[in-house]
Amino acid sequence: MLDERTLKFELGLVKFFGLLSLVGISPFAVMRYLQGEYLHALLDVGIVSVALLNAWVAHHQRRVAQSNLTIAASLYTAGAVVVAYLNSPLFVFWVFPAIFANVFLLRALNALIANLLAISALVPLALRLPNMVDAMAMIASLLFSTSLAYVFALQTERQRALLEKSASQDPLTELANRRALNQTLKQCLDDFQRNQTPATLIIFDLDYFKQINDKFGHSIGDEILQNLAQLITRRIRTTDRAFRFGGEEFIVLARNTQLEEARLFAEQLRVNISLELNAPEGEITASFGCAELKPNETLDGWFNRADKAVYQAKQLGRNRVVCAH
Repeated sequence: MLDERTLKFELGLVKFFGLLSLVGISPFAVMRYLQGEYLHALLDVGIVSVALLNAWVAHHQRRVAQSNLTIAASLYTAGAVVVAYLNSPLFVFWVFPAIFANVFLLRALNALIANLLAISALVPLALRLPNMVDAMAMIASLLFSTSLAYVFALQTERQRALLEKSASQDPLTELANRRALNQTLKQCLDDFQRNQTPATLIIFDLDYFKQINDKFGHSIGDEILQNLAQLITRRIRTTDRAFRFGGEEFIVLARNTQLEEARLFAEQLRVNISLELNAPEGEITASFGCAELKPNETLDGWFNRADKAVYQAKQLGRNRVVCAH
């Protein structure tokens, strides 16, 4: 799952920067201390300490809060700028790793802002150079690196958004898919356990849909499924979410909704389907099953009750709503 992979990547990133600080900066702290440059050594020790603390907190919490990433980015950026001021303009090379570290630790826009602030802070230092050409070259190289890093980060964010969308969306109907359903059901269960927030699962599938596919072809069947998805999207509330579970089976998760209210909604949707959807040889109907989440109920138990209610609706003649109690 992308969420788990993202978490692992962010955890690994924070740990990597902690290790990188330890290995790459600690030797300089020792050398500067031995040379009597105590302020420089103290700065290096501070950077390493905060980086390691940040990595330790992320490791033990098994998550990376945005504050962890912001602290890390601020630390490396500010540290690089201070190092340059404490030494000479030559030490501006420490800013380049910070520029590229920011695009990994922060959102693209936030990284751009952080990098531009760092460059602005370095302008007085650049003006100390012997001539204006050198000063402009220094600032230009920093701006060039920042621009490249920003374009890379922006493109990465767009690719990630496309991947997340494709991983959680059914390509035919553009409704959420089973992966998204599993995540949303877990959230509902957590909300119910913490706050007793009610939720009702509405499962339905189209009656005799296989016969439509067999007789008229999958292109007609796909068009019907797309029209159904559009109908569902128009009818559900902003608090609800619709999913294509597979084939001709669909699910509406009615959050903060008790069974009777969900039954009324399902009944209205059933009527809308029979009135607005049509097959080449007549109307299309659907059979519905509803189940409200109960205390101490598992996700499997909740889903199975709604699924059995759909089966009962079919056994009773189809084109009806059955509630599981």
